Amino acid sequence: MTQKEYIGSDSIVHLPKLLVEYGAEKIFLVTGRGSYSTSGAKDCLDDILKGRMVCQFCDFSVNPKVEDVARGISVFETEQFDIVLAVGGGSVIDTAKLINFLSVHPEDFTNYKFKNKTSKGSVRPLIAVPTTAGSGSEATSFAVLYANKEKFSIDNELLLPTAAIVDPDLTMSLPGYITATTGMDALSQAIESYWSVKSNEESRKYASEAIKTIMTNLRTAVNNPAKSARTAMAEAANLAGKAINITRTTAPHAISYPLTSYFGIPHGQAVAITIAPLLAFNSKVTDEDVQDSRGADYVRETINQIVDLLGAANVSDAEDKIGRLINEIGLETKLSRLKVESSGDIEAIVQNGFNPGRVKNNPRILTRTVLRNILNALAC
Repeated sequence: MTQKEYIGSDSIVHLPKLLVEYGAEKIFLVTGRGSYSTSGAKDCLDDILKGRMVCQFCDFSVNPKVEDVARGISVFETEQFDIVLAVGGGSVIDTAKLINFLSVHPEDFTNYKFKNKTSKGSVRPLIAVPTTAGSGSEATSFAVLYANKEKFSIDNELLLPTAAIVDPDLTMSLPGYITATTGMDALSQAIESYWSVKSNEESRKYASEAIKTIMTNLRTAVNNPAKSARTAMAEAANLAGKAINITRTTAPHAISYPLTSYFGIPHGQAVAITIAPLLAFNSKVTDEDVQDSRGADYVRETINQIVDLLGAANVSDAEDKIGRLINEIGLETKLSRLKVESSGDIEAIVQNGFNPGRVKNNPRILTRTVLRNILNALAC
Protein backbone atom coordinates (compact mmCIF):
# COMPACT_ATOMS: atom_id res chain seq x y z
CA MET A 1 0.00 0.00 0.00
CA THR A 2 1.35 3.42 -0.95
CA GLN A 3 1.23 5.93 1.85
CA LYS A 4 0.66 9.65 1.45
CA GLU A 5 3.16 11.53 3.57
CA TYR A 6 3.67 15.17 4.45
CA ILE A 7 6.83 15.99 6.37
CA GLY A 8 8.04 19.35 7.63
CA SER A 9 7.10 22.43 9.59
CA ASP A 10 3.43 23.40 9.25
CA SER A 11 2.64 20.22 7.30
CA ILE A 12 -0.54 19.90 9.38
CA VAL A 13 -2.08 22.30 6.81
CA HIS A 14 -2.54 19.25 4.59
CA LEU A 15 -5.02 17.66 7.00
CA PRO A 16 -8.14 19.52 5.76
CA LYS A 17 -7.72 18.35 2.18
CA LEU A 18 -7.17 14.77 3.38
CA LEU A 19 -10.39 14.92 5.38
CA VAL A 20 -12.23 16.05 2.27
CA GLU A 21 -10.54 13.38 0.16
CA TYR A 22 -11.61 10.63 2.57
CA GLY A 23 -15.12 12.00 3.05
CA ALA A 24 -14.43 12.37 6.75
CA GLU A 25 -17.65 13.58 8.34
CA LYS A 26 -17.45 11.14 11.27
CA ILE A 27 -13.98 10.92 12.79
CA PHE A 28 -12.66 8.48 15.38
CA LEU A 29 -9.92 10.54 17.06
CA VAL A 30 -7.32 8.63 19.10
CA THR A 31 -5.12 10.75 21.35
CA GLY A 32 -3.09 10.67 24.52
CA ARG A 33 -4.76 11.79 27.73
CA GLY A 34 -2.72 14.97 28.09
CA SER A 35 -0.40 15.17 25.11
CA TYR A 36 -3.17 16.19 22.71
CA SER A 37 -3.43 19.51 24.50
CA THR A 38 0.16 20.03 25.67
CA SER A 39 1.60 19.36 22.21
CA GLY A 40 -0.53 22.14 20.76
CA ALA A 41 -2.38 19.65 18.56
CA LYS A 42 -5.78 20.41 20.08
CA ASP A 43 -5.50 24.13 19.45
CA CYS A 44 -4.33 23.41 15.93
CA LEU A 45 -7.01 20.83 15.10
CA ASP A 46 -10.07 22.37 16.77
CA ASP A 47 -10.77 24.65 13.81
CA ILE A 48 -9.92 21.96 11.26
CA LEU A 49 -12.34 19.48 12.84
CA LYS A 50 -15.11 22.00 13.49
CA GLY A 51 -18.42 20.99 11.93
CA ARG A 52 -17.58 17.28 11.86
CA MET A 53 -18.68 14.61 14.31
CA VAL A 54 -15.62 13.68 16.39
CA CYS A 55 -15.41 10.85 18.91
CA GLN A 56 -12.22 11.13 20.98
CA PHE A 57 -10.74 7.98 22.53
CA CYS A 58 -7.87 8.26 25.01
CA ASP A 59 -8.70 5.58 27.60
CA PHE A 60 -5.62 3.36 27.25
CA SER A 61 -2.20 2.69 28.77
CA VAL A 62 1.14 4.15 27.70
CA ASN A 63 2.02 0.65 26.49
CA PRO A 64 -1.34 -0.49 25.06
CA LYS A 65 -2.84 -3.65 26.48
CA VAL A 66 -5.31 -6.08 24.96
CA GLU A 67 -8.08 -4.77 27.21
CA ASP A 68 -7.33 -1.20 26.07
CA VAL A 69 -7.73 -2.15 22.43
CA ALA A 70 -10.89 -4.15 23.18
CA ARG A 71 -12.34 -1.10 24.96
CA GLY A 72 -11.44 1.06 21.99
CA ILE A 73 -13.11 -1.31 19.55
CA SER A 74 -16.30 -1.19 21.64
CA VAL A 75 -16.38 2.59 21.26
CA PHE A 76 -15.34 2.41 17.59
CA GLU A 77 -18.26 0.13 16.78
CA THR A 78 -20.85 2.55 18.14
CA GLU A 79 -20.76 4.52 14.86
CA GLN A 80 -19.86 3.98 11.22
CA PHE A 81 -16.82 6.24 11.30
CA ASP A 82 -15.36 7.45 8.03
CA ILE A 83 -11.75 7.62 9.18
CA VAL A 84 -9.43 7.09 12.13
CA LEU A 85 -7.23 10.05 13.10
CA ALA A 86 -4.33 9.27 15.46
CA VAL A 87 -2.58 12.23 17.08
CA GLY A 88 0.15 11.42 19.59
CA GLY A 89 3.17 9.26 20.27
CA GLY A 90 3.89 5.66 19.34
CA SER A 91 1.41 4.16 21.79
CA VAL A 92 -1.37 6.40 20.47
CA ILE A 93 -0.68 5.56 16.85
CA ASP A 94 -0.26 1.83 17.60
CA THR A 95 -3.55 1.82 19.51
CA ALA A 96 -5.36 3.50 16.62
CA LYS A 97 -3.86 1.05 14.13
CA LEU A 98 -4.88 -1.92 16.28
CA ILE A 99 -8.44 -0.71 16.84
CA ASN A 100 -8.90 -0.04 13.14
CA PHE A 101 -7.45 -3.38 12.06
CA LEU A 102 -8.66 -5.74 14.79
CA SER A 103 -12.20 -4.38 14.66
CA VAL A 104 -12.72 -6.47 11.53
CA HIS A 105 -11.86 -9.66 13.44
CA PRO A 106 -14.52 -11.38 15.53
CA GLU A 107 -12.09 -13.41 17.66
CA ASP A 108 -12.15 -13.23 21.42
CA PHE A 109 -9.20 -11.11 22.54
CA THR A 110 -8.44 -13.53 25.34
CA ASN A 111 -7.00 -16.10 22.92
CA TYR A 112 -4.09 -13.72 22.13
CA LYS A 113 -3.60 -15.30 18.70
CA PHE A 114 -2.58 -12.14 16.91
CA LYS A 115 0.38 -13.25 14.82
CA ASN A 116 0.08 -13.07 11.03
CA LYS A 117 -3.52 -11.91 11.02
CA THR A 118 -5.18 -11.72 7.64
CA SER A 119 -7.80 -9.01 7.36
CA LYS A 120 -11.36 -10.25 6.95
CA GLY A 121 -12.76 -6.86 6.04
CA SER A 122 -11.96 -3.33 4.97
CA VAL A 123 -10.18 -1.02 7.37
CA ARG A 124 -10.95 2.69 7.53
CA PRO A 125 -8.46 5.22 6.18
CA LEU A 126 -6.09 6.14 9.02
CA ILE A 127 -4.22 9.43 9.27
CA ALA A 128 -1.27 9.38 11.70
CA VAL A 129 0.03 12.63 13.18
CA PRO A 130 2.97 11.96 15.54
CA THR A 131 3.65 14.39 18.38
CA THR A 132 6.89 12.67 19.43
CA ALA A 133 10.04 11.90 17.46
CA GLY A 134 10.88 8.29 18.15
CA SER A 135 8.64 5.34 17.43
CA GLY A 136 8.21 5.88 13.69
CA SER A 137 4.84 4.13 14.04
CA GLU A 138 3.39 6.43 11.40
CA ALA A 139 5.70 4.70 8.89
CA THR A 140 5.25 1.04 9.85
CA SER A 141 2.82 -1.77 9.07
CA PHE A 142 2.95 -3.32 12.53
CA ALA A 143 1.87 -2.43 16.05
CA VAL A 144 2.69 -3.60 19.56
CA LEU A 145 0.33 -4.58 22.37
CA TYR A 146 0.73 -6.36 25.70
CA ALA A 147 -1.20 -9.20 27.31
CA ASN A 148 -0.32 -10.40 30.82
CA LYS A 149 3.11 -8.72 30.50
CA GLU A 150 3.78 -10.57 27.25
CA LYS A 151 4.44 -8.45 24.20
CA PHE A 152 2.73 -9.19 20.88
CA SER A 153 3.42 -7.62 17.52
CA ILE A 154 0.72 -7.62 14.87
CA ASP A 155 2.15 -7.34 11.38
CA ASN A 156 0.00 -6.68 8.32
CA GLU A 157 0.29 -4.25 5.42
CA LEU A 158 -3.17 -2.87 6.26
CA LEU A 159 -1.75 -1.49 9.51
CA LEU A 160 0.33 1.04 7.59
CA PRO A 161 -1.42 4.41 8.01
CA THR A 162 -3.07 5.66 4.85
CA ALA A 163 -1.44 9.04 5.38
CA ALA A 164 1.20 10.44 7.74
CA ILE A 165 1.64 14.07 8.69
CA VAL A 166 5.00 14.58 10.41
CA ASP A 167 4.91 18.17 11.63
CA PRO A 168 7.86 18.91 13.96
CA ASP A 169 6.01 21.95 15.33
CA LEU A 170 3.89 19.49 17.33
CA THR A 171 7.03 18.20 19.12
CA MET A 172 8.30 21.60 20.27
CA SER A 173 6.67 21.41 23.72
CA LEU A 174 7.81 17.82 24.32
CA PRO A 175 9.61 17.52 27.70
CA GLY A 176 13.32 16.78 27.62
CA TYR A 177 13.02 13.33 29.15
CA ILE A 178 10.46 12.15 26.59
CA THR A 179 12.53 13.71 23.81
CA ALA A 180 15.48 11.69 25.12
CA THR A 181 13.68 8.35 25.41
CA THR A 182 11.92 8.62 22.08
CA GLY A 183 15.10 9.81 20.41
CA MET A 184 17.04 6.82 21.70
CA ASP A 185 14.26 4.55 20.48
CA ALA A 186 14.74 6.00 17.00
CA LEU A 187 18.53 5.64 17.20
CA SER A 188 18.24 2.03 18.37
CA GLN A 189 15.78 1.25 15.59
CA ALA A 190 18.14 2.70 12.99
CA ILE A 191 21.19 0.83 14.29
CA GLU A 192 19.28 -2.45 14.62
CA SER A 193 17.81 -2.07 11.15
CA TYR A 194 21.27 -1.48 9.71
CA TRP A 195 22.70 -4.70 11.19
CA SER A 196 19.51 -6.78 10.79
CA VAL A 197 19.75 -9.98 8.75
CA LYS A 198 16.88 -8.55 6.67
CA SER A 199 18.65 -5.32 5.76
CA ASN A 200 18.86 -4.25 2.16
CA GLU A 201 20.06 -1.23 0.23
CA GLU A 202 16.85 0.71 0.82
CA SER A 203 16.68 0.05 4.56
CA ARG A 204 20.36 0.91 5.02
CA LYS A 205 19.83 4.20 3.20
CA TYR A 206 17.03 5.16 5.61
CA ALA A 207 18.92 3.88 8.65
CA SER A 208 22.24 5.55 7.82
CA GLU A 209 20.59 8.94 7.37
CA ALA A 210 18.67 8.49 10.63
CA ILE A 211 21.82 7.53 12.60
CA LYS A 212 23.80 10.52 11.35
CA THR A 213 20.94 12.94 11.93
CA ILE A 214 20.22 11.70 15.45
CA MET A 215 23.87 11.74 16.51
CA THR A 216 24.08 15.35 15.33
CA ASN A 217 20.82 16.63 16.79
CA LEU A 218 19.59 14.60 19.77
CA ARG A 219 21.65 16.41 22.44
CA THR A 220 20.44 19.78 21.24
CA ALA A 221 16.84 18.60 20.89
CA VAL A 222 16.89 17.50 24.55
CA ASN A 223 19.04 20.14 26.24
CA ASN A 224 18.46 23.22 24.08
CA PRO A 225 15.37 22.45 21.99
CA ALA A 226 15.96 24.64 18.96
CA LYS A 227 13.41 24.23 16.20
CA SER A 228 16.08 23.01 13.77
CA ALA A 229 17.05 20.14 16.09
CA ARG A 230 13.43 19.14 16.78
CA THR A 231 12.74 19.22 13.05
CA ALA A 232 15.75 17.03 12.33
CA MET A 233 14.69 14.53 15.00
CA ALA A 234 11.15 14.28 13.62
CA GLU A 235 12.54 13.53 10.18
CA ALA A 236 15.09 11.04 11.56
CA ALA A 237 12.43 9.16 13.54
CA ASN A 238 10.36 8.81 10.39
CA LEU A 239 13.40 7.49 8.50
CA ALA A 240 14.12 4.98 11.28
CA GLY A 241 10.49 3.86 11.10
CA LYS A 242 10.80 3.33 7.36
CA ALA A 243 13.97 1.32 7.95
CA ILE A 244 12.45 -1.05 10.52
CA ASN A 245 9.34 -1.40 8.40
CA ILE A 246 11.61 -3.27 5.99
CA THR A 247 13.82 -5.16 8.46
CA ARG A 248 11.97 -5.24 11.79
CA THR A 249 13.99 -4.85 15.00
CA THR A 250 16.53 -7.18 16.63
CA ALA A 251 17.95 -8.21 20.01
CA PRO A 252 17.94 -4.84 21.86
CA HIS A 253 14.21 -4.43 21.23
CA ALA A 254 13.49 -8.03 22.20
CA ILE A 255 15.29 -7.48 25.51
CA SER A 256 13.59 -4.13 26.10
CA TYR A 257 10.06 -5.53 26.35
CA PRO A 258 10.47 -7.41 29.66
CA LEU A 259 12.34 -4.39 31.04
CA THR A 260 9.22 -2.37 30.34
CA SER A 261 6.65 -5.03 31.29
CA TYR A 262 8.26 -6.22 34.53
CA PHE A 263 10.10 -3.11 35.74
CA GLY A 264 8.18 -0.21 34.24
CA ILE A 265 11.20 1.19 32.41
CA PRO A 266 10.13 3.50 29.54
CA HIS A 267 10.62 1.84 26.18
CA GLY A 268 13.27 4.20 24.81
CA GLN A 269 15.35 3.93 27.98
CA ALA A 270 14.89 0.16 28.02
CA VAL A 271 16.08 -0.32 24.46
CA ALA A 272 18.92 2.20 24.76
CA ILE A 273 20.61 0.42 27.63
CA THR A 274 21.70 -2.63 25.60
CA ILE A 275 22.46 -1.06 22.22
CA ALA A 276 26.15 -0.42 22.94
CA PRO A 277 26.89 -3.84 24.53
CA LEU A 278 25.15 -5.58 21.64
CA LEU A 279 27.07 -3.53 19.10
CA ALA A 280 30.24 -4.90 20.70
CA PHE A 281 28.78 -8.40 20.85
CA ASN A 282 27.78 -8.40 17.17
CA SER A 283 31.20 -7.09 16.15
CA LYS A 284 32.76 -10.35 17.38
CA VAL A 285 30.62 -12.57 15.16
CA THR A 286 32.25 -15.78 13.88
CA ASP A 287 31.49 -18.28 11.14
CA GLU A 288 30.08 -20.59 13.81
CA ASP A 289 27.52 -18.17 15.31
CA VAL A 290 26.59 -15.91 12.39
CA GLN A 291 22.86 -15.72 11.60
CA ASP A 292 23.11 -13.52 8.53
CA SER A 293 23.27 -15.59 5.34
CA ARG A 294 25.71 -13.05 3.92
CA GLY A 295 28.35 -14.33 6.34
CA ALA A 296 30.52 -13.20 9.25
CA ASP A 297 32.78 -10.99 7.13
CA TYR A 298 29.73 -9.12 5.86
CA VAL A 299 28.43 -8.61 9.41
CA ARG A 300 31.78 -7.34 10.66
CA GLU A 301 31.94 -4.87 7.77
CA THR A 302 28.37 -3.79 8.58
CA ILE A 303 29.35 -3.10 12.18
CA ASN A 304 32.35 -1.08 10.95
CA GLN A 305 29.98 0.98 8.81
CA ILE A 306 27.78 1.64 11.85
CA VAL A 307 30.87 2.72 13.78
CA ASP A 308 31.64 5.22 11.01
CA LEU A 309 28.06 6.50 11.00
CA LEU A 310 28.32 7.07 14.74
CA GLY A 311 31.45 9.16 14.14
CA ALA A 312 33.64 6.76 16.10
CA ALA A 313 37.12 5.40 15.47
CA ASN A 314 36.40 1.79 16.44
CA VAL A 315 33.86 -0.38 18.26
CA SER A 316 35.16 0.53 21.71
CA ASP A 317 34.98 4.22 20.84
CA ALA A 318 31.45 3.71 19.49
CA GLU A 319 30.41 2.11 22.79
CA ASP A 320 31.81 5.09 24.69
CA LYS A 321 30.18 7.54 22.29
CA ILE A 322 26.74 5.94 22.74
CA GLY A 323 27.23 5.85 26.51
CA ARG A 324 28.18 9.52 26.65
CA LEU A 325 25.17 10.46 24.54
CA ILE A 326 22.83 8.51 26.81
CA ASN A 327 24.27 10.20 29.91
CA GLU A 328 24.26 13.68 28.39
CA ILE A 329 20.55 13.48 27.58
CA GLY A 330 19.72 12.40 31.12
CA LEU A 331 19.18 8.66 30.69
CA GLU A 332 20.86 5.73 32.43
CA THR A 333 23.43 3.23 31.20
CA LYS A 334 23.23 0.92 34.23
CA LEU A 335 20.35 -1.38 35.13
CA SER A 336 21.12 -0.96 38.84
CA ARG A 337 20.06 2.69 38.60
CA LEU A 338 16.75 1.51 37.19
CA LYS A 339 16.15 -0.85 40.14
CA VAL A 340 17.10 -3.99 38.20
CA GLU A 341 19.74 -5.47 40.47
CA SER A 342 19.11 -8.98 41.77
CA SER A 343 19.83 -12.27 40.06
CA GLY A 344 16.09 -12.87 40.07
CA ASP A 345 15.53 -9.62 38.20
CA ILE A 346 18.12 -10.59 35.60
CA GLU A 347 16.62 -14.05 35.23
CA ALA A 348 13.14 -12.62 34.64
CA ILE A 349 14.54 -10.62 31.73
CA VAL A 350 16.51 -13.58 30.35
CA GLN A 351 13.50 -15.87 30.46
CA ASN A 352 11.19 -13.29 28.91
CA GLY A 353 13.52 -11.38 26.60
CA PHE A 354 13.87 -13.87 23.80
CA ASN A 355 11.22 -12.97 21.26
CA PRO A 356 12.17 -15.56 18.63
CA GLY A 357 11.48 -13.33 15.64
CA ARG A 358 13.60 -10.46 16.86
CA VAL A 359 16.47 -12.56 18.17
CA LYS A 360 16.60 -14.35 14.81
CA ASN A 361 16.88 -10.98 13.12
CA ASN A 362 20.08 -10.33 15.06
CA PRO A 363 23.21 -10.97 12.94
CA ARG A 364 24.87 -13.07 15.66
CA ILE A 365 23.27 -15.86 17.69
CA LEU A 366 22.48 -14.58 21.17
CA THR A 367 22.28 -17.32 23.81
CA ARG A 368 20.70 -17.07 27.23
CA THR A 369 24.14 -17.41 28.81
CA VAL A 370 25.55 -14.51 26.83
CA LEU A 371 22.50 -12.35 27.51
CA ARG A 372 22.75 -13.15 31.23
CA ASN A 373 26.40 -12.03 31.21
CA ILE A 374 25.57 -8.80 29.39
CA LEU A 375 22.78 -7.98 31.83
CA ASN A 376 24.89 -8.79 34.87
CA ALA A 377 27.57 -6.41 33.59
CA LEU A 378 24.92 -3.70 33.13
CA ALA A 379 23.64 -4.25 36.67
CA CYS A 380 27.02 -3.55 38.28
